[in-house]
Amino acid sequence: GTTLTTENYIGIAAEAISNGATGKISIATGINEGQTGLTTGQKYYVQNNGSLATTAGSPSVVAGTAISSTKIIVKG
Repeated sequence: GTTLTTENYIGIAAEAISNGATGKISIATGINEGQTGLTTGQKYYVQNNGSLATTAGSPSVVAGTAISSTKIIVKG
């Protein structure tokens, strides 16, 4: 199962973070620069496993919109 909901999505990790460790999160209206393979102008959704995809999962949680192949504006 997953605990992902539209209410608890706060942003995208700025870098890989191990379980129990601390790290930076790109929050709403921030720009996350740690992505690869994005399509500029495409809306991305958070999947139940934490990855991003161009199709909505269940629940449907919008991650943000790509502004380059490596940057996404986090949903605000």
